[in-house]
Amino acid sequence: MHSLRFGALLVAVLSVARHGAAAPPPSPPPSSRGVIALGGPSFNGYYPAMDIPPQAKSNVWAVSGGGSHSMAIYGPERRVIEWPRIDDSGWPGSPPLPNNTYRDQPPNLTNVTAIAAGQSHSLALRKNGRVVMWNQRLTGDNRTDYLPNFITRANIKAISAAKGGGTFSMFLLSNGSVLEWPPRNYSEIYSGNFTTWIVPRPHALLMSGNVKAIAAGYEHCLALLKNGTVVAWGGKRGMTEAGISAQFKSVQVPAAAQANVTAIAAGMAHSLALLKNGTVVAWGRLLGGFSGATCAAIGCGGAPPPPGGPNGVPYAALSGVKAISAGKTTAVALLTGGRVFVWGQTSAGLVVTNIPPEAQSGVVGIGSGSIWWMAIK
Repeated sequence: MHSLRFGALLVAVLSVARHGAAAPPPSPPPSSRGVIALGGPSFNGYYPAMDIPPQAKSNVWAVSGGGSHSMAIYGPERRVIEWPRIDDSGWPGSPPLPNNTYRDQPPNLTNVTAIAAGQSHSLALRKNGRVVMWNQRLTGDNRTDYLPNFITRANIKAISAAKGGGTFSMFLLSNGSVLEWPPRNYSEIYSGNFTTWIVPRPHALLMSGNVKAIAAGYEHCLALLKNGTVVAWGGKRGMTEAGISAQFKSVQVPAAAQANVTAIAAGMAHSLALLKNGTVVAWGRLLGGFSGATCAAIGCGGAPPPPGGPNGVPYAALSGVKAISAGKTTAVALLTGGRVFVWGQTSAGLVVTNIPPEAQSGVVGIGSGSIWWMAIK
């Protein structure tokens, strides 16, 4: 049960649909297989990513993290548990949400093969190829907060949801084409003349049937083609030139990701690709180590290890990587032997790059939220 094949199958159904189609494993995972996590947004000292509910402590198939909540598929019936529950009261200190922007988790939701936690919404893909969405806090408009019929009735094989501030989702259809909802106008300019920082959606390519995996970033999208090539589009339409520049770089796919790519992941302003040889390629915002202020506050003691490759990829992620995931400003890798490795910016007063002993071996699946990561062991 601990074979690499089974581990790969578990990773395949993680939230961001890193590996394309998510076929369910042939048998339930061991009852001892649960979720471990580090990091998470803090509200008066409460870290929701680490407050793991009983349902996610055994029989776990897959995990996903969003902007402020986590999800897991658990049990022989492949049900969904999320924590903490996103309700119509919003987070502490935030105003109540309009009633028409909130919907509870569907009752009797079973046979789920993939999940995707967004900024404030949740997606579940069922074995029959149908996808459902709930806990919406997107546009505040019922017309777009509900998934339209052409998505809910489609045969979907992979899903991905933007987090860390993003408010859209991606859907990979069984025919190899890609949809987004709510639809976005990539020529739109929010502030100033930022047209040069936006890459249009390649409609013809995404409708060609050649896509096998998708990943949603904060304001950019990735698609992995069947020939092992990565395509990127979108880009941040923000207020500062530095932020826009980082987002724009996240869609400038380097030559190293134009062949032999097996998995993709997208963060707030960075992109990741996993090659067949176990190497990670990163582009976009440079994922440094600890920020000075955070490091001083927690006494992390010493600088992070020097980068080993392009765009700050550490030496540990240049070989032996089995799976990848991306948080808001972090990158997560699953290494040979089931060891979790994390690099990037620290947030919320926690050094998420410090891996606890229980995540240094035997891990079979990974996932990440905006400022935390999770592992299945």
